[in-house]
Amino acid sequence: MSSDADEEFSLYAHEQAVIRRAEEMLEQLDEVAAGVRQLARAYQDGYHESRRMVRISDRMQLDLHDANRTLSLQTRELNALNAALLKEIERREQLEQELRRIASVDELTGLHTRRHLLELGEHELKRMGRHGRGLSVLLLDLDHFKRVNDAHGHAAGDRVLEHFGTLFRSALREDDIPGRFGGEEFMAVLPETALAAATEIAERLRGRVADAETAWKGEPLRVTISIGVAEAVPGEALERVIARADHALYVAKRNGRNRVEQAATEPPPATGQESP
Repeated sequence: MSSDADEEFSLYAHEQAVIRRAEEMLEQLDEVAAGVRQLARAYQDGYHESRRMVRISDRMQLDLHDANRTLSLQTRELNALNAALLKEIERREQLEQELRRIASVDELTGLHTRRHLLELGEHELKRMGRHGRGLSVLLLDLDHFKRVNDAHGHAAGDRVLEHFGTLFRSALREDDIPGRFGGEEFMAVLPETALAAATEIAERLRGRVADAETAWKGEPLRVTISIGVAEAVPGEALERVIARADHALYVAKRNGRNRVEQAATEPPPATGQESP
């Protein structure tokens, strides 16, 4: 082969080598481009995901903020409701105490009401049955009380009743139970007290009332009381003890008032006759 042919072949081989190298470089560039594109997509996806997470985080922050604000508001409302409930409970307790007081304490005299007096009397009678101790009842009435109301008015009568309530309590012992039985009629339950001791207490009370006076518009008002005394016997119901004391009270009034009379062990048959 001539030198020209050799030179031409060598040039062709060189060109082929350059072309192959260029093709290899192009293939490498394609791989790099694909990698760059993949990286770009990954970055773009990551960016979008990051933005999405940021938006989610922002929304969660807003939701948490709203929830916290709602919770704070509900807490304040619950605290206010709790305070209102406590006030309502306190008001109801005060009302219950007031109702209990009204039901158990006579407003005018400060003594026990009839109903509460009977409840306490039943309790003491049961206690007497358990322990075998005595119990007596005083039933008393203000003599001619209607005359006070007729002559001076009901306000004067109320003043007399109020003053008598103070005298009544002062004449009894600490454990004795005084009450207003109705109108101008009063009763006392004397626990652990036999008939003789109860009669002494009744006489002391009668004397104090007879010696006392109630001032009304510069004028002294005087009243007296009649008292019936009865001692309970074992197994006797409270109403029967009261009935015997009531009969003794009737006897005291029949015999001139301002007196103390002891009841018989057994009450007489009912005649429908009222105390004069």
